[in-house]
Amino acid sequence: MGNMTGLQQIGLASAGSGAVSSAVSGFGQYESGQQQKEAYDYNASMTLQQMQEQMQTTEANYSTLIGKQASAYARAGVDVASGSPLLVMAHTAAQGGVQQESEYQAGTEEAALQKYYGKVAAFNGTVGGISTFISGLSKAALSAASIMGPGSGSNVPTSLIGW
Repeated sequence: MGNMTGLQQIGLASAGSGAVSSAVSGFGQYESGQQQKEAYDYNASMTLQQMQEQMQTTEANYSTLIGKQASAYARAGVDVASGSPLLVMAHTAAQGGVQQESEYQAGTEEAALQKYYGKVAAFNGTVGGISTFISGLSKAALSAASIMGPGSGSNVPTSLIGW
């Protein structure tokens, strides 16, 4: 480096600065992807929690409905331990189970989708970060090679520099 001009030294410093900048930018993209993944994972957790709460609410509502049905039959003097009243209450309980299963399926599918989106965001951030870093490094290397010129002992093919 002792026989380089001041402009060459400034140019090489600029190329080095560009390489560092690309590393910082690439890391920023990676971090952004990780933060998006964390947000999606949080959304998935909240979806599962809401699903569980909804299932508990549905269970309570159907239990209350069955209790009201039993009370209404009992007030009318109907035996609730057999026959049509028992079938009606069993059907109501089955409807509650179907409703809870539907809520479970919807909640777990939504949570799985949120987790998938998180994995995609993290992957995109990683790939984007690596791509930005490599692109910045190659631009810095080409810039340095063009500053040094073909007679500098550089082994960079001139076709890469644009000569």
